[in-house]
Amino acid sequence: MYSRIVAAGVFVLLLSMSAQAAPKMQDRPDLGATSTFGRNLVEKVRKGAVYISAMASQGGPLQEAWIGSGFIFQAVPEENAAYVLTNHHVAQETAILQIETWDHSTYKGQLVATEPGIDVALVKVFDIPPDAYEVNVMGDSDKVQIGDAALAIGAPGSADSALSNRSDPFITFGLHQTTTMRVVMGKHAEPFEYIGAWASWRTDLGQQVMTNCPYRFVVQSAINGGNSGGPLYNADGEVIGLNHAHFGAGSVITQNENYTIPVNFARKFAYDILNNGKHEIPWFGMDMIFPPEYIPQSSADGGAAASQAMTEWVEKHYEPDVLRVLSVREDSPAERAGLKKGDVILEFDDRHFDTIIDLRLYIFEMPIGKQVPVSVRRGRDKVDLTLEVGVKRGYNSEFSL
Repeated sequence: MYSRIVAAGVFVLLLSMSAQAAPKMQDRPDLGATSTFGRNLVEKVRKGAVYISAMASQGGPLQEAWIGSGFIFQAVPEENAAYVLTNHHVAQETAILQIETWDHSTYKGQLVATEPGIDVALVKVFDIPPDAYEVNVMGDSDKVQIGDAALAIGAPGSADSALSNRSDPFITFGLHQTTTMRVVMGKHAEPFEYIGAWASWRTDLGQQVMTNCPYRFVVQSAINGGNSGGPLYNADGEVIGLNHAHFGAGSVITQNENYTIPVNFARKFAYDILNNGKHEIPWFGMDMIFPPEYIPQSSADGGAAASQAMTEWVEKHYEPDVLRVLSVREDSPAERAGLKKGDVILEFDDRHFDTIIDLRLYIFEMPIGKQVPVSVRRGRDKVDLTLEVGVKRGYNSEFSL
């Protein structure tokens, strides 16, 4: 009898605990409200997002060569024109672009300027009436936090569908403006893709893609082929990034490996071009030894052996927590200041840096022309130098700081 009473008591206790642990109805997510929020947000911003077709000859008649997305960030009503931001790898170096707005109207676009190093391009749209679109507001990507809402609008589809894959359902069914929404997962500042996966990508301009991008956002919102260059919005409907790439295979592509260029980098590029006619990247001309994990592992014939040889070389020479100069570029600020191959950077601008990544991010924020004190170890001696922040040479195809 006693055991039965105890068992009953435990049963009642468990029921009580379950009742306490169970969320109240009013504490559960209101899916209807969430759905309404998403719809309202899309309706608020969608008239600023555009679909882009790049036209090229491809060795024959002029035709659509690749597709992408973008967003209108500035109107020029006195010219019946507007400015669009997109990825470099969408606009590339083509002379003719077709811009399609939310209502499927099409307009002529022309490439104004492009920066492969941050994968951003500035496009001007002509003969577009002011009532045919709404200007998207750019937010402040420096204020983006992990967990912030991230809504992507773009035109998903295969990049080569117009030429070779007419079965692509996104193109066949005309889904030229779709949306995905999740959250920002984090920031990605490590340059593996810049000196690894992107290393063999040279543009017609000769510059390696992504070498000048300080970091990117990693987002859960799916970034499919064709979404490139499209806007990523926060919960207030402000653009916080340009959707850029995905990596992985199978379902991983649209789940964990989605990347976005922070809008502050794109904004600076655009207004540097519009206001000053040029965009300058701070640069010293230093090549550094990066950790072995940043070396591309090629599987192509002969490439795998080269990758293995490079990995072994770096593993032999790489020293954790040591910022050693691998080489100095000719006629660079570093060479003019007397920096030498093999120097170990002890202090840079009166600061100590633990990693090459930290130093790289700091250099991107430096003003052109600043005089920078640098202390290095050369052999057994300490040497003090002064380097001037220079301008990265245009179309430099190498990865250097």
